Amino acid sequence: MQILAINLPQFHSIPENDEWWGKGFTEWVNVKKAKPLYKGHVQPLVPYNNNYYDLSRADDMIAQANLAKEYGIGGFVYYHYWFNGKKLLEKPCELLLEHPEADIDFCFCWANEPWTRAWDGKNKQVIMPQTFGGREDWEAHLQYFLKFFSDDRYIKKNNKPMLFIYSPSRIPHFEDMMEYWNKRIKEYGFDGIYLVEYISTMNPDAFSKYSEAVMEFEPLFTCRFGISNIKKAKRLLCKKLKTLDVLDYDYIWKKVIERNRTYGGREIFSGALSGWDNTPRKGKAGMVIKNGSPEKFEKYLNQLVDTVRQDGSKDYMVINAWNEWGEGAILEPTKQDSYKYLEAIKRISERIR
Repeated sequence: MQILAINLPQFHSIPENDEWWGKGFTEWVNVKKAKPLYKGHVQPLVPYNNNYYDLSRADDMIAQANLAKEYGIGGFVYYHYWFNGKKLLEKPCELLLEHPEADIDFCFCWANEPWTRAWDGKNKQVIMPQTFGGREDWEAHLQYFLKFFSDDRYIKKNNKPMLFIYSPSRIPHFEDMMEYWNKRIKEYGFDGIYLVEYISTMNPDAFSKYSEAVMEFEPLFTCRFGISNIKKAKRLLCKKLKTLDVLDYDYIWKKVIERNRTYGGREIFSGALSGWDNTPRKGKAGMVIKNGSPEKFEKYLNQLVDTVRQDGSKDYMVINAWNEWGEGAILEPTKQDSYKYLEAIKRISERIR
């Protein structure tokens, strides 16, 4: 089994973010301005040795990739942003393609949501609408993908490049697009696309007949669908009142491990969480999963690895995330926890081997 980690490429400035959020904006801006909201609340998170890296620099991107490989991460799932031919935050992955010394396997997740000022993918104060084209755009998108699919580091299963999609149900004519892509990609020596659907609030069940696998996106899947009705009601009240929404780390992990839902025979990539705290982005209207630690993370991830689940993948699991600093979902070293999360991953990956 390979442990994959979601990678956010938001750690470099782009003209669009300069316009929308201020000159020089990157995710680090949110991270640095975070405030503790209750006793014992660890904010702001600080990178180990103040390593506020810039993923538009090849050296920083290579160092990130090689650090992950050293500690047992089997590959990155990079968020990919495509708006009918318009790309955003593409620089780190294009650098990766140019630098084979970045020794990490990888694949894409097309994060096909509009960009909003709410940071939550909902159509409020949309600053970059998610638009979709027809066959001409399908072909342009495929040609862009092919540059990456042809790289030896790009993750493939059964000679099919692996592609995660955040919300297939929101893409018009999705089945036609997948049929087109699967037909065209065979002309380049592949046997199709290995489509993996995110299962989350935006895509609550498998949607496409072309998907061969699903991944329950944690902790958002469990926090929406896997908790008690009382906790759901409490969460709804917190959202209406815009007050801090707090859940327990042990409770969420227990629900993750106990789940036995299936998806019509599709392979299930177990989703895992390192932690969650999006108050750097949302302040008092955010959600915190309290009482987590590297030690608990290692214990629960070991249990998840050993869980036998119908249709459960023996090949991959996905951790949210490598570097979602603004959401408190990170494996990278911090001033607070040093390398403990990565050391846990290394021990688990060595045990798997």
